[in-house]
Amino acid sequence: MGKVTTVLFYASLTGFSLILGVIIGTALKISQKIIAAIMAFGSGVLICALTFGLMEEAFNHGGFDAVIIGFLSGGVVFISGDVLIHRIGGRNHKRKAHHLSAKGTNGRAIVLGSLLDGIPESIALGVALLSKKGIGLLMLVAIFLSNLPESLSSIDDLRKEGFSKQRIYWLWSIVSICVASSVVLSFLFLEKMDLNALGIIESFASGAILAMLADSMMPEAYEDGGPLIGFLTMLGFLAAFILSKI
Repeated sequence: MGKVTTVLFYASLTGFSLILGVIIGTALKISQKIIAAIMAFGSGVLICALTFGLMEEAFNHGGFDAVIIGFLSGGVVFISGDVLIHRIGGRNHKRKAHHLSAKGTNGRAIVLGSLLDGIPESIALGVALLSKKGIGLLMLVAIFLSNLPESLSSIDDLRKEGFSKQRIYWLWSIVSICVASSVVLSFLFLEKMDLNALGIIESFASGAILAMLADSMMPEAYEDGGPLIGFLTMLGFLAAFILSKI
């Protein structure tokens, strides 16, 4: 499989993971515990992918200055965007009923929240595919497992807001296309970039993803899954570590 074909295939899978969540969510009634388990396992995989993949690459490309500048900037940008999206209701669809605001959720804000999570991951995947160390596969597995519960967990609340099945598919198709496009564009335009700048971008994506895990994905998983979530996160990390060494 050629490099460009691989990139297109990986990009398609990242986008499809969101649509798969919609397919499952509209066809079946999936318990929050199962969704939480997927999120926890995916979190562990993502942590491993960042630690032994993306951050190592960032350091090799740009050194300490690139890692520090990029990593902290990515975290700050994500947290700032996340605070804004919280205020306009974009995260409310993931929260339990007693946490919901009176206004409920907002479809456009949900799209923004999903993009905020998905864009750094997609950039990270596009950059990882530039490497010859197999980091791309690790990132793909991690992103697939983090995207799936994103759309899956939103279905019930979108229905309560009056979204038809067709509108739900359109909503998540937009996000899916944006996420997949980000993978391809980051691969195409970052390939010939200065190594120090590339290191900053890699660590920027890493900082944003880690902030997302700490602020959103892992707390939500624990809220619905309880103490078992810690063990599942460990399993995800271990599975990813083994995969990276095969």
